[in-house]
Amino acid sequence: MGKGNETYKTRREKAVAFIVARLGSSRLPAKQFRNIGDRTLIDWIFDELRKCGQLDEIVLATVAEPTNEPLRDWCVSKGIACYWYEGETDHVTTRLRKAAEEFGADICVLVSGDCPLIYAPAIDRLISELRLHPDADLIRVKKDEAGTAAALQGIGVARRRAWQRADDLSDRPELKEHQFPVIGQRPDLFRAHECGLDDGLYHWTPHRLSVDTWADLEFMNAVYHALKSEGKPFSLPYALDVMKRNPRLLEINRHVHQMGVGEKRKNVLMIVDAGNGFGYGHLMRSRELALQIIERLGWPVTFLVNDDRARKILEQVGIRSMDDIIGHGSWIMGHGAGTKNVPADQHVGQLIDSFDLVMLDIYCQRQLEPGWRKKLPPGCKVMVLDRLEEWAEEADLIVIPGVTYNEATAFSGTPGPKILLGADYIILRREIRRLQGRDIPRDLDALAYLHLPEQRDVVEGLARQNGYKVYVVHGFEDNFSGLLSRSRLFISGFGYSFYEALALGAWPVTWPLSDFHRADARKFYARLGLDPLIVTNADEVKDVIKSVRNTQSSRLKAQGEKEALQIQDGTPRIVAEMASMFNTQGH
Repeated sequence: MGKGNETYKTRREKAVAFIVARLGSSRLPAKQFRNIGDRTLIDWIFDELRKCGQLDEIVLATVAEPTNEPLRDWCVSKGIACYWYEGETDHVTTRLRKAAEEFGADICVLVSGDCPLIYAPAIDRLISELRLHPDADLIRVKKDEAGTAAALQGIGVARRRAWQRADDLSDRPELKEHQFPVIGQRPDLFRAHECGLDDGLYHWTPHRLSVDTWADLEFMNAVYHALKSEGKPFSLPYALDVMKRNPRLLEINRHVHQMGVGEKRKNVLMIVDAGNGFGYGHLMRSRELALQIIERLGWPVTFLVNDDRARKILEQVGIRSMDDIIGHGSWIMGHGAGTKNVPADQHVGQLIDSFDLVMLDIYCQRQLEPGWRKKLPPGCKVMVLDRLEEWAEEADLIVIPGVTYNEATAFSGTPGPKILLGADYIILRREIRRLQGRDIPRDLDALAYLHLPEQRDVVEGLARQNGYKVYVVHGFEDNFSGLLSRSRLFISGFGYSFYEALALGAWPVTWPLSDFHRADARKFYARLGLDPLIVTNADEVKDVIKSVRNTQSSRLKAQGEKEALQIQDGTPRIVAEMASMFNTQGH
């Protein structure tokens, strides 16, 4: 009896790490299988946990959904257990409690499946400390003397009894869908042992190290490549050091909003013209707006598009899209150019009911029929991008990003929509912003993006005959921003990319498709105080390329570089206005 009791007292408590992961994230779906450098996010987590000497087992805890089947396959490939929870999807606390009970965990290590920079030595320290203090329910990491929290994020160490008690106390949905927030809310009910970590984990500028959005993933990859260039591993201490020495890295995702307990999201639907003769200009600016809605507000965004390439462009950055099941939004747009004459049906009405905000970014030749707003649910807000025609009066908010519209006049309705227009609302894609101000050699005389094949043939012929260095875009170009940053001139039929050209110091040259484009181009040049460059034939194109080649310090180049400093991203202002429609605040 005495011997058995002694064995019990000296038994080492079983420590199990539970990786909490699902692939159905509303802000960055399947983020666990997104790459950071040379491996996936979840592989970074697993590889670090394997270094922990104090861990007895690693388990991935997910939800029994078809979407999560790849996680089960991943567990098989790694030879670890998968806890396949068949309860409510959003009951995170119960999922973890049941997993701890099933795997007999005395000490439970909660590992967020979106934090790649966990650190094995720190995790071992926390487990060891809890083993040394049997009366403690959990470990709380101390702040340093300056009040700075340690850099270890996405890790919690507690005894199973703490998880069981916390789950019992989580009696509201907002408490169950997060990772035991009640422990922080009711410290009187949980005995915590405070433990410090190595000094190096405190000497940093506090910053988010979780991957919830595309900007977070961009940040992690930037840190990875900065370390790789120095021959250092992607590990927490080295990452903190490179962040300290390169504070500009922090700007990549500093704006991302951390969702709070109980915070309600709004669901956004964007109906955007792309491909099929529309091009991808509308899509690229709306994609940037969508990313910043997701990052600054935490609201999920879904696109309604009718083009396979457009869906792939969105998927690349983790934005959901759905098939336009009844013909490019014809349920709302009627019989305008590019739509199909297909009536709305009950399924579409139910689908739209799930959205709180609908945004329209549609081609200038398309019109909506009067009364289109009535086809939306009564409580749904509507924003229209870049249109001031009469049909737009039914919207709640109109945003005109740019300078080519005349001052907006009041609509006939009372009250009319709120209208925002001008250079303060230009949407600059992050690919453009991150090239601004960089010293990039101008090794291209011109970048040409022209819709008519005969125009493209002219430019390519001039390049061959005269030895010009010209890149002619045929269709969608993945590296458009990089090409633009290397070009002295940008030749196009006039469009939104003219603002991007100016932002990167490439002088915009208009070869208009129509009188409408010519008129807009004249307004663009005049209102930005620029000398207009509008060409109509091959000789004029040749002259302008020759001029900029022969005079490296020409007025064209100098003024273009000056104007590059004046084009700034107005997307945060638009996002703030969208939030104000619901009386909420972004970041």
